[in-house]
Amino acid sequence: MSELHRIFGDLKANYVAQLQWVDVEEWLYGEEAEEDVLRERAQKFWSLAMCKQDIRQQEAQLQVLRDLAGVIRSMRDENQASYSNTHDNWANIIGISPASAYLSYIYSLVGLAVSPEHVVHTAPAVLNENLNLQLALNAVSTYLLTLTIPGAKSYGIFDEDVIEQVLKIFKLLELNANKSVRANTVWMFFLTICDDLKLVFRYVHFKEHLKTRDRIIRCLMEILYMNFKMGYQNSCAPALHGKCFELFGEIANEHNGDVYETLHLIMRQTFPMHIYTDSPHSIGVGRRGGAMQSGEHISDWFIQLIQKYPDILSRILQFYIECVVTNPIKAWKTPDEKVAIGYAAKYDRTLFAKCNRSCADFVLEAVKADDAVGIQTRALDLIERILLQESEVEWTIFRHDVSKVPREVPLLREVMRCLNDRTFTVRRKACQVLILALRQGSPMTAKILDESIRFVQFEDPDVEALLEPSVEQYELRFEKPGIVQYAFSFEGYEQLEAEVKSVPLMIYQRFLAADNGLARTAGIALLERLVLINPLIIYNTNFVKETSLLAVDRLASVRKSALETMEILLEAYSNCFALICVYCRIWACLMSDEDVALQKLALQSFDRMVLNNIQPLEYSNAPKHFMPWRIVSTLLMTQPRAYLQERFALLLERETIVTPKLVNIIISHLSTSMATDAWGLLLLLSSRITNNMDALIAIFNGLSSYNMKSNQFLALQLIIGCLKNFSKPALNQLFQKLLTALRTGCIWLGLISSAVNLLNQIDHLSVSQAPMGSEVPKWQLNLLEDLTKEILSSAENFQDEHTRLQCLLGTYTEIIVMLPKEVDSRIVGIVFKYLQECTRLSESQFDTDNERMTNWMIVIAGRLCLRDNNLANSVSKLYRVILTKNDRPQIINTTLIALNDLGKKHPSILESNFQCILAKLTSKFAMTRVRTFRCVKDVILTGNIKLKGPILISMLAALVDESAEVAKEADAFFIRYKRLYNKSLFDHCLKECPFDLNGLAYLRGVRLDASYKSPLKGPGMAKNRRLLYNHIMSSMDENTLLLYFGQLKLLAEKTRDTAFVSCPDALTVVQDMLFIMRRVCFRTKGKGKEKSTRGEGDNSDDDEPLEAQPPLGKPAAEGASGKTPASRGRGRKADSSEEPLKQLERCLRYVEETNRNLKSVMNPELQHCFENFCRALAMRFPNYIEFAQPAEFWQKYRSSRTPKASRKKRRRLDDEADTEADPEEDQQSPDGESDSDNEMPLERHKPISAESRVSQRKSSCDMIVTELIFQPPDW
Repeated sequence: MSELHRIFGDLKANYVAQLQWVDVEEWLYGEEAEEDVLRERAQKFWSLAMCKQDIRQQEAQLQVLRDLAGVIRSMRDENQASYSNTHDNWANIIGISPASAYLSYIYSLVGLAVSPEHVVHTAPAVLNENLNLQLALNAVSTYLLTLTIPGAKSYGIFDEDVIEQVLKIFKLLELNANKSVRANTVWMFFLTICDDLKLVFRYVHFKEHLKTRDRIIRCLMEILYMNFKMGYQNSCAPALHGKCFELFGEIANEHNGDVYETLHLIMRQTFPMHIYTDSPHSIGVGRRGGAMQSGEHISDWFIQLIQKYPDILSRILQFYIECVVTNPIKAWKTPDEKVAIGYAAKYDRTLFAKCNRSCADFVLEAVKADDAVGIQTRALDLIERILLQESEVEWTIFRHDVSKVPREVPLLREVMRCLNDRTFTVRRKACQVLILALRQGSPMTAKILDESIRFVQFEDPDVEALLEPSVEQYELRFEKPGIVQYAFSFEGYEQLEAEVKSVPLMIYQRFLAADNGLARTAGIALLERLVLINPLIIYNTNFVKETSLLAVDRLASVRKSALETMEILLEAYSNCFALICVYCRIWACLMSDEDVALQKLALQSFDRMVLNNIQPLEYSNAPKHFMPWRIVSTLLMTQPRAYLQERFALLLERETIVTPKLVNIIISHLSTSMATDAWGLLLLLSSRITNNMDALIAIFNGLSSYNMKSNQFLALQLIIGCLKNFSKPALNQLFQKLLTALRTGCIWLGLISSAVNLLNQIDHLSVSQAPMGSEVPKWQLNLLEDLTKEILSSAENFQDEHTRLQCLLGTYTEIIVMLPKEVDSRIVGIVFKYLQECTRLSESQFDTDNERMTNWMIVIAGRLCLRDNNLANSVSKLYRVILTKNDRPQIINTTLIALNDLGKKHPSILESNFQCILAKLTSKFAMTRVRTFRCVKDVILTGNIKLKGPILISMLAALVDESAEVAKEADAFFIRYKRLYNKSLFDHCLKECPFDLNGLAYLRGVRLDASYKSPLKGPGMAKNRRLLYNHIMSSMDENTLLLYFGQLKLLAEKTRDTAFVSCPDALTVVQDMLFIMRRVCFRTKGKGKEKSTRGEGDNSDDDEPLEAQPPLGKPAAEGASGKTPASRGRGRKADSSEEPLKQLERCLRYVEETNRNLKSVMNPELQHCFENFCRALAMRFPNYIEFAQPAEFWQKYRSSRTPKASRKKRRRLDDEADTEADPEEDQQSPDGESDSDNEMPLERHKPISAESRVSQRKSSCDMIVTELIFQPPDW
């Protein structure tokens, strides 16, 4: 008898005869019953021989079980050959150990450890819990091993129900999920059980017992998930974790079930496991999880198995990738999805390297999914991971099957196309993918992007090139690079060329021009990465224009990103003039930003980009050392010095960036070609300068450079700002020099005001330091007397001393306003006489010197007469004559400014001369019209003159002026006026303009000045009037526009009147009103319709996040058309269009009546206009026209309506189906005419078409923001 038989014989001694395992099952897990019945069942269980709590007997059983398990393990040891399976099988053992008794024995012992509650309550008073646990665990191990003995299935030892009872032992792991000694013992024994299970799956075929196999898999899964969720509970947990994966390896064999189905099952059950990135933390030793160790995650097991089943694993892992992208677990949050996609990328990389299989084709299709934004974004996430990780097919042979075109090429092409997706979420995600690929892409991705962006020839036909200033002496500057010749080192570059070329334009259109702040920020970041690779984007695209608009963006985060991007680019391309222009524009706006943090950021940026890069000339050997002077020069050219000086003084109060060493370095540049910029920089920093500045006076006295006048002016301003830093001898010397220059007239006109101001400042400083009662020098009176003598003397010798006379008169006007003295009548007479002589000259008789002298005399006359009402009236008459007889822009500009200044002190003068001023709005010189408009605008905004009648008509006409500058000035004026005084101005204008613009205001009961003629009157100005109507309507909301149909009643009433119909311009008024109502039909088309609720799949742009609206005080939030931002919120907006539509329904009957009234005077043009209007009504309001009366009149318009073919949504905006075309272009009349009257006045002056991005960004850059502060370049 073999040892196996002997041990089974010893074990048989513990069997209970005639006991079936189903009886034990009934006692343990029987149906629900009363307590007495349950107690009786439990007593039967505890009365069994193997369950009695006899320590000696239990220890004996435990030893037998251990011996039996040890023998079977030895039999399965590949190194042992002492046992013969021919004799040691169940055919020989069954006689010793009957199957039913053996199974009952095992079932009962397992029940000792996993007893139900009623069994536990009926247990003996003294329980040997440790022995019970050992018996149960060893019984499980022994039973599993006996399944490997040949004949186990034939003789009933393999029983699925018994195995189910055995698997309940796995509950002990959860019950002992702690670090106690007992728990450690349990977990350690489970290592043995897992080893035994490995033998079971190796020797026992489960192909016909899939349900049992799946239960075992489920138990192993519970161990893995418990570890991930709760951590490693003790020192044995990591080992048990690894044993589970070893078991999966044994299970995944053909004799245990179809391999594909088995792996598919394991993948499905481990799918939720793919959201774990960290290793389970070890509770027992206090170790944190940290990064996942090799072999700790199911993904490592799948990847390892690829070597064994490459084809099957390819299908399984492809299934996982597709599920993650298209159908992830709904309970997952966004971070979970990203982790799962990371594992998908991990699988894809391995499949690509080992099997030449890639998910690229799948994700390229997934990213095009219609009505599924989630799928698109997850596909882009996966593309991002693929682009970031290095992957290459690791085949030595069969290389002909490996594509020569890197798979990154089509992926990058699709990402670039997604930049133009119709959904904001997809566009933003694509932008993020490209940014990450540019920053952290794999070597292949980096090479493809670098070469594609560097070699592609960016070109935009509408680029407005900046005129760069000439290079200063010794200046090093970043020059525009030449075109780089193609030298691609990868296949397939032609697939990317067109897409890469369009990326900058796409950024401008779809990101920088977007309403969403997140989109604009993403666009800035992407543009930065592109420019860092290819600086030609700065020059060959609209980079300068588009990025400059970010200076007045509505969101602080966008403005901050714009400044930071310019800094990064300037670090890469130091002293690049185009970048400096954009930097200065953004920086200057941030210096007065409403966000104080951005003001501080701007100051810190100036410190980094300017102050820190200033070096002495001998150390200036790089472009970044010359960049500070170019930045300062650009700031001084484009921004008012007073503004810059005031902002620096305010922001430098608590900063220590201005040091004596820095000031000395700047001073050292006063003798170089950067002198003007150095003077300017010292002036900006003057509030924090502490150095002694006496040396500057000597430098000031010796100024003789080509830019001497500008340098002298800046020097005087600097001395005024740093007066306390000069010694008394130095100031005394300067005082005498300036006083002599003013007295003799030997000074530049532009320096007179600053020189007088400096003298006053020095005098005030002297008086403040003088003792009480000391004599005060009367230098002002003495200077005034000397000036009077010199003026009279020079006037007598005018031809030779007219230049000196200008300086003397300028000084005289500066001094006289500081003294309580009357203006010398002789001097007034000289000035008046000169102006009277000038009024007799024709325009052709003015030369340059004569015009310059006349301008100066106009200014002097205004200053001399400012304090005297009689003199003011006298000079205003001279001004009126000049305005009437002269049209030279510079003279008119000077006269208007002088007249405006007089009007502030004497309002009646302005009123009496206003008609004369308005006449200049029709001057043939655009500059004259601009200056006149600014003058009138200032007067109106101060409230001195009301905006009504001829003034309003003239100002409205400026909106359609042929000059772009006049039109922009007018647009900015009306935006401001509406915000400050009358928000509904355009609402009234739309009703009144058809009458007023055609000179028929009296027909609506208003009398205008009979001498005034509307500049837009007559059929010849019809196009301009229509442009004006379009502009007015563009700023009105839908309900207000719909209310205009109330004019139908007025139109019917007017056309009944024979006197009105017979009026020469009456038909023009009718045509204008019909045009407005037709445009209302188009402008309100499609609005106000009820929207359906959307799920994830809706790809409309309406899902863009809402932005916080800017403060009311900041005009940048308003569009160039004057729209005020509508309030946004989550609440449902009430439909307020019902009332206007009811009014329209009531007024439709007047259409036919008007047509009938005009029959007698109807001409082809009016008939065509009427027909177009009626067709527009029928197309816009078909339901109302269907029942409009009289029916016979409307019948032909009802039949003209044609059904529109349904259109499919476009995923990309450049698809062939142009579903987002302008509604006006979309709506055609039956005779084939399309409505083309939708042109806007301001768009005529733009170098690009009205459909371009710039026309969509009217609200992005409000010129009013910078009107009084900045003087931006004409971009």
